[in-house]
Amino acid sequence: MHAKTCPCRQRHPDRRYFPQQFAPLSPYTHHLHHQSDMANLLGWKDILRPIRDGYRHLFPTPDTGPTPEERRHQRALDRLKGFAYFDTFEQLESWIEADSDPLQRANTPFLRATGGVQTEDHKTGVLLIHDYSGNYHDYESVQAVGVDKELYSCEYLQFVETFVYFSHKLVCVPPPTWTNTLHRNGVEALGTFLIEPQTEGSERLLNHTIEESGDLNFPMAKKLASIAIHFGFDGWLINIEKPFPSDAWDPEVLEAFLRQLKAELGVDKRLIW
Repeated sequence: MHAKTCPCRQRHPDRRYFPQQFAPLSPYTHHLHHQSDMANLLGWKDILRPIRDGYRHLFPTPDTGPTPEERRHQRALDRLKGFAYFDTFEQLESWIEADSDPLQRANTPFLRATGGVQTEDHKTGVLLIHDYSGNYHDYESVQAVGVDKELYSCEYLQFVETFVYFSHKLVCVPPPTWTNTLHRNGVEALGTFLIEPQTEGSERLLNHTIEESGDLNFPMAKKLASIAIHFGFDGWLINIEKPFPSDAWDPEVLEAFLRQLKAELGVDKRLIW
């Protein structure tokens, strides 16, 4: 009688096996065996990461950063550097154009690029998301400062179509220094709206009223469009990293919000989600 050989024996003939390893494998043992092989191939982190991400919203990372008062103080200082961003829905909902400083607004019109690598639809097709160490650094300020070490610079802008300025704020407005530079090189500058697992009040994004016609009206869509137009950048990346509360979630409502935001932005501005 010939002993049955474990499939791994065929894959790894150089390994030494004890006699019991030649016994037929039960379906459960065979399943565990291949799970172990997969873990060795991919690593446990690769296997567990999708599971973690699926439940991350149930166990949000505690906010161990600055206190609300420290954030307000830093935001006031950043305003003098030409930076504009919003940490909370309260700040966003209460914003009006009169709150901004001229230093925070880009003043260079968008110049269409004539070079670059052309594709069939005559666009470069390269999108760059600038997520660099939290962003809003002093060297990006409208107040000229010296740079004492090598920092990030975006070269070869002729090959880039769209540049997204990303920071871990609820609403991230690209600094005017970036927007002006990008516009001179024919590159769109987009801001980011970000809902992370620890973001509070995410359902407020979809607050709406119902018009007599039955259409939904979203104040937040109008607000985000007004911010992009006022500060002079070219649209938004909408980045939602947690589920909405079940009593507020409706995919058709989210679709209606995005449609209104795109309409409010107009044909000359971009919306990515």
